[in-house]
This record gives sequence, C-alpha cells and structure tokens, in this order.
Amino acid sequence: MRKLKTLLCVLTAAAFITPVWARNVTVNVGGSPVTLDLPDEIANYVDQNRSSVEAQIANSGISASALENTIAPKVREAYSSLSSSLGTTTPYTTVKDGLNDFSKVLIDVFPNTQIQGNVWANAWIGTLLPKPHFGFGINAGAAMMDVTPLIKMADALNIGASGLPSTLVMPTVTADFRIGGFILPFDVGFVISGIDTTALGLDSTIKPVNFDYFSIGFDVRYAVLQSQRFDSKLSVGAGFYYTKGSVGINDSDHATAGLDFQSGTLSLNAQASAKFLFFTPYLGTRIMMTASKVDWYVKDIKWSNIIGSQNGQIAQAQSAGLLPTNFSGGDECNIFQHIRPVIYGGFSFDIVVIDLTFNVSYDFISNIPAGSFSIRFSL
Repeated sequence: MRKLKTLLCVLTAAAFITPVWARNVTVNVGGSPVTLDLPDEIANYVDQNRSSVEAQIANSGISASALENTIAPKVREAYSSLSSSLGTTTPYTTVKDGLNDFSKVLIDVFPNTQIQGNVWANAWIGTLLPKPHFGFGINAGAAMMDVTPLIKMADALNIGASGLPSTLVMPTVTADFRIGGFILPFDVGFVISGIDTTALGLDSTIKPVNFDYFSIGFDVRYAVLQSQRFDSKLSVGAGFYYTKGSVGINDSDHATAGLDFQSGTLSLNAQASAKFLFFTPYLGTRIMMTASKVDWYVKDIKWSNIIGSQNGQIAQAQSAGLLPTNFSGGDECNIFQHIRPVIYGGFSFDIVVIDLTFNVSYDFISNIPAGSFSIRFSL
C-alpha cells in the first residue's frame, strides 16, 4: 500500500510538470562533427539555420568539448525551469507564434480603423451648384484589438506586459472633407488620419508597447434614390484607403521587437438616410477588400537576462549561435483573400452649420466592433 501511495504521488507531481524535450543535433566544429543534446526547439532552430550557427561557432572560438560537455547541458538546465519563470518551455517558438498571430490581428483591425473617419450621416450631401454643398471636420474613432498574442510574446521574453489588458482600443484621429458633385447627384470625400503614441505621451499607459500609423483615403457616392419625404436618400459608392504604420515593444534589458505594416482597402458601400428636423439617422453596409502586409522582427535578445545566466554559459551559447539573437517573419494577404461584410449606422444632429455625427460598425468576419464621433462644419 505504501508503494502504491508513493507511485500515485510521483504520477500526480509529474502531471503538473511540463517536460522539456531534448534531442541530439550534429554541427560541424573545426571540420569535425560534434553532437549536442539540446532542447527540442533549439535543436530545430540549429537545423533550420545550420550554416549561420556553424559560422558563429567558428567566430566565437568556443571549443567542441566546451559546447558538448558544458554549454549544451547548461542550456538544457536553464530550459528546465522556464515553465515557472516564463510560463512556457518554448520561448523562441512562443515568440514567433505570438508575432505571427498578432500580424493576423493587424490585418483584420486596420481596415476597420481606415473607414471610421469618412462617414457622413447624409447618404448624399447635394451638388456644388447652384447652391454649394460641402463640409469638413475632425473625427475621433476606435476599433477593438486583441493583444493577447502580443502579451504571450512579451511574456516569453520576460518583458513586463502583464499590465496590458487582453483587448486594447485602437484609436483614430481623422480630418475629412466632402464636396458635392456637378450636375449629377454624387459627392466626393477625402480623409487623412494618423497617430503616434510616443508623440502623444501615451506610451506609459500601454507600456511596453508603442505604435504609430498614417492613413489617407477617398470615396465617391452616387444617389440612386431621392425623396422629399423626410429628405430620404439612398446612395451607393466606393472608396480606397491606404495605411502604413508600426508597432514596437522595447525593453533594453531583454529584447526589442516590432511589426511594420501597410494596408490598402477597397470599400464598396450602400447607405440610406432620412432627416427629421435637425436629426438624421442612417444605416449602411459595406464590403471591404483588403491587401495587407506585415513584417515583424525581434532583435538584441539577451537570453542571460531572460532564462538565467547559468554561470555565463548561456551567454556563451548565444555567442556560439545556439540561442537566436535576431530573427524575423511576417504575413500578408491579397485583396481577394480578405473580403469582409460590415454593417454600420448611427445618427447626426445638425445645429445650423455644425454637424455632430455618431457612428458604430461591426465586422462580421473578424468580429470587430468599432465606432467614431465627428464634429463638422457643413453647408
């Protein structure tokens, strides 16, 4: 019975221990093959980057004996405690997966931020002649962004991101201008927006993350239906928006990471509106087709600070190329791979020549809610 209890205790303890799998990998050191017993993800990294790793080993001057008998065991030893210190036994893989997953988040979110700043309640504002119809103003908007992949990536590098919520509000600050057409019932809108959290002093609130972007776009709407009853209108239109920006994660004691992105979105729209005195409700739908590209990088990793110094052996392992210092990746999609239906709506209050517009939208494919508020001068 005592032996059975002991066995059960051992099995129970083992169930809560995440094993660090290791395997042999052979590298060429000084013209001779040397077999190293390394954690599985490091062995995979060496296999995938063999020529550069062997070049680093040669440049480091570290002997084959030291690699095999001292450094490789210390790397395995350091990895054995990662589950408790970092919450993962595969930091390199977790970092890559986190950045790849967050690249997909950016590809989804930024098309939704692009179209927040050019929404007018009136489905068509009128022609330029004989009575001029135009307007301009500023807009503040936001779209929800899941930053869980970014938090997992930061935690795997021992970068303090635990204070970040799993969902952030991606803000937009926009200036737009719309002018009525000539003769035919159409109007044209232009929009420009951008934000830099560093310049605005917001980095302390989302530490260690910072981001910036710039966006520009335009759209054309054509009124297919007009009625004097409640000034009802129905328009169809199309627009194009381009955005470029970056997201950064900086921790000089551990690592630096970042993502650079650019996105172009073609939007096909239909919108209906009606006016009741100074109150104008509206409802619309749009199809967004987006081409996006995200490139990410990690550099200046200091593994001794992340997983422990192990009496200097981890620094030697990094010097020999057994632990990655800099690596990169990315994701992209073409305009036909990323097609999403969006519904939007809201209302405006017209106070003489001032319009106050409230807008909300929902991306059904990406499950992203967004919204904006605008104040404009219009005629």
